[in-house]
Amino acid sequence: MSRIPDKVNELLKEYFDMLEPKLPDYLEAFYIYGSVSLGAFDFGYSDIDFIAVVKNKVTEEDMTLLKQIHGEMHRRFPKTDLMGMYVMGSDLEAHSVQEETCPCFINGKFHGFVRFDRNSIDAYQLKKYGIVVFGWEIEKYGYNVDWDVLMNNMRNNLNTYWLKWKTGCEKFPSLHYLAMFFSLKAIEWGVLGVTRLYYTFREKDITSKVGAGEYALRAVPERWHRIINESMRLRKGIKGTLYKSVIERRNDALGYINFIIQEGNKHFEEGLG
Repeated sequence: MSRIPDKVNELLKEYFDMLEPKLPDYLEAFYIYGSVSLGAFDFGYSDIDFIAVVKNKVTEEDMTLLKQIHGEMHRRFPKTDLMGMYVMGSDLEAHSVQEETCPCFINGKFHGFVRFDRNSIDAYQLKKYGIVVFGWEIEKYGYNVDWDVLMNNMRNNLNTYWLKWKTGCEKFPSLHYLAMFFSLKAIEWGVLGVTRLYYTFREKDITSKVGAGEYALRAVPERWHRIINESMRLRKGIKGTLYKSVIERRNDALGYINFIIQEGNKHFEEGLG
């Protein structure tokens, strides 16, 4: 199990110091997963993904206090998002949860009520790689992930969200189109985002964005290595660029994303055989 970095512990201490006076004895358990549990956390670039298990259903008064806490956390740590949801133990244990009752927070703001999907990539990460900050071991809740359902969900994500995103980047004029010229985040987001799916289809597991990039350097044609390395550079916040032309970088990024969408579908189909 990965060690929790000191910077993450520092941020979590601030969070609990704010939570406890306002909502004493509120949480049953608290887990983190994502880049922290995969050993790929980079302070200032990575999020801290969490699942907090609450003892009782979240009330309107609770919501007011949680909004204050997450807003203050975002002001104190603007470059590192404490991102996650508050669930009840019954949400984790239920075979099928249809109701959207779990408040979700992203970038310090309430992002709406969602349901805990036990066949999501987040649920899989939590189950296999989650770190207990306090409370029960995650096995106590006894939920299992249906890998076939998860893989189908990820393939749908590849052929809906990512295909639509790529198409938007190719169309002029659109915000996505312009972002691929001027937003370094868009390059890293697109290239490493689809690469993580590619890794999962091939290896039946998950990894971090940088881990997926390193894997792709061993698995895809050398033609795409420069854009992969460029995206990992952006992810790590390393200065400098491997491209002299933003047009060439954009074209490589879109070409690579298109290549991975095709390869991802191929490996998904092979996995069914």
